[in-house]
Amino acid sequence: MKTKFLLVSISFFFFLISCRPYPDKVEQALILSGNHKEELIKVLEYYRDKDDLKFDAACFLIGNMPYHKSKIQQELPAAYYCYFRKIDSICRTDSDAVKDESLKRCLGKIFDSIPIPLETQSKPDIQFLSADYLIDNIELAFDEWQSSALLRQLSFDDFKEWILPYRTVDESLVDDKRTLRSIIFERLTEEGMTDIRKPIDCYRKYVRLQKEMNDYITSSHHVGPFDPFIPAFKMDCHNLAARTCNYFRACGIPVVYEFTPQWPDKDSKHYWCASPDSNHVLQPYTPPYNNLREDWDSNLKYVGKVFQRTFGAIENSPYFLKNKGEIVPSYFDVATIKDVTERYHLCKALTIPIKCNSPNNLAYLSFFNTKENLMPVAWGEVNKCKRSVTFLQVPVNMLFFPTYMSEDGGLSCFGNPFIFRYDSVTKQVVCKEAGKETGVKIPMHLLRKYPSKKHLDESRKTLQGAHLLGADDWDGPYDTLFVIKNVPGPYWQEYCFSNLHKYRYYRFAPKDGLPMDIAEFEFLGKKDTKHSYSIPTKLPVFSKAMENVESDEYMKVEGTPMKTGPLYSNFFDGDPETYTRWGYLGMDFKSPVCVSRIRLLPRTALNMIEPSQRYQLLYFKDGSWIEHAILVSRYNYLDIDSVPAGTVYWLRNLDKGNEELPFFYENGKQIFINRYTQ
Repeated sequence: MKTKFLLVSISFFFFLISCRPYPDKVEQALILSGNHKEELIKVLEYYRDKDDLKFDAACFLIGNMPYHKSKIQQELPAAYYCYFRKIDSICRTDSDAVKDESLKRCLGKIFDSIPIPLETQSKPDIQFLSADYLIDNIELAFDEWQSSALLRQLSFDDFKEWILPYRTVDESLVDDKRTLRSIIFERLTEEGMTDIRKPIDCYRKYVRLQKEMNDYITSSHHVGPFDPFIPAFKMDCHNLAARTCNYFRACGIPVVYEFTPQWPDKDSKHYWCASPDSNHVLQPYTPPYNNLREDWDSNLKYVGKVFQRTFGAIENSPYFLKNKGEIVPSYFDVATIKDVTERYHLCKALTIPIKCNSPNNLAYLSFFNTKENLMPVAWGEVNKCKRSVTFLQVPVNMLFFPTYMSEDGGLSCFGNPFIFRYDSVTKQVVCKEAGKETGVKIPMHLLRKYPSKKHLDESRKTLQGAHLLGADDWDGPYDTLFVIKNVPGPYWQEYCFSNLHKYRYYRFAPKDGLPMDIAEFEFLGKKDTKHSYSIPTKLPVFSKAMENVESDEYMKVEGTPMKTGPLYSNFFDGDPETYTRWGYLGMDFKSPVCVSRIRLLPRTALNMIEPSQRYQLLYFKDGSWIEHAILVSRYNYLDIDSVPAGTVYWLRNLDKGNEELPFFYENGKQIFINRYTQ
């Protein structure tokens, strides 16, 4: 009798153990798992009384799995693994293989012959991932945490987000951590793991090598973890960042995925990674092309609002804050999004009134967008009692439009656009609001519809110190005729110099042999009977005072362009939208000619005012853009009278181009709100 009672007691004891509740999020996840519940319980029970940290890790993964699903699920044929292992083997044994064009052509044909991966409709992670998959993922993650030199100071909370996750965003789950590790670990660790920059640099070199070996691939279908190795996906930063995160986490390299929904001064978005430096500070970089912070000054410091995609759900994300039936932009309507803008910019919180009768719990700050008019880039929570909305982490020096979404998904303004101005002297941030009616009318003198771009400004610097050379023989010796002393502007430039000597050959070469970005180049001289001449391209006219100052004494001398490099003819093709990046250009005039002027157009985006184009000027008032005038330009400027003052303006070219940006008008000048103001 005692024995029977003991057996019953033991059985009841284990029954109680098995019925012990899990954390609330896990219990909710198990309900959503449906018939897959027992598989997930296997994971939980495997760790429950075995290892507290691993049990917490299992709870973290399973509790947040309802928020994760592949956009499209792929089944990758084994032939792809064989293919990339073959390339890896070739490169290990033959360092010059990348120069063998016939080998690369052969490899391209092999790749293109492999069947395209099968794409199937994906299931929520909570309904199909096996216990073995999750346990192996947890075990490998903890092994890395304990062994990787890069993870010794990593907290458990950071470990759960930076190493533990089996996926990054919505990528296809083709491989587990162990398989990913087998593909790339040896390559990543060739220079050691004492400094996180070393494996990232090894990754960069390896990806570049793989891409070069795959130059002749013509297929552009996705191949799961091998996407970074395919040239077709060079600009697919979302996919590359996600795949990089998966590789790095499998190899013990801490990393997170971040993005901006739109740049402040262009319509596109961007995705990248961030990893902690030696001081445990997250530093951004765009893989597989950059290391920590390498593209900061050239790119990433100019992003707008910045968000991090997490594995764990974020309670104050729009997914949880929205009202029932409320429409939310798709890129915000996820549970795993976290605002991290303050890591990138000086920010302030802002509370503004909202008087519309919308039932929404959320409102948005939007950037100007040429295609959509406005693009939401930040959310704020509406306080219906106070009829106000609060936005957190609002960065300085960016123009925002307060907006809300209507029931049909449309976007409407509920306030005036504004910008936070930072005063470097007083260290104060002042909110400048635009769009209020002042009754004042002002004249405008406009030169551009979009500001000059930073990378083009940088490229023009290579022209400073460039020099014009003349010679009677192509091989020289050459006489120096003229040197550009200052950085040219983003327009056609004319340079005059004293030259009485006739030369057959002329060269234009940069200082120190740096490549030049030049769209057009013309040699000018006075007419003679031995050469052909044409009318030179007109110089820009920026005001009435500059009109009718063009001289017909100097003409463009026609010659034969010298084959000085790739696309050499772009220097002289008459098309300002083409350009050539090369060390020098040259012209053979067949017989000596005196050239005493040159005209050149640096590489340009053609966002200035162009003659004979239709332009529309709009100003912002009462939540919408109001047309002020449509006019045709005669020269490279527009003079417009009686424009309402104190608001923000938008100049559109109705005939060509798609780059435009709002501007303020202060002290007689256009002030574009873009990366130059930061």
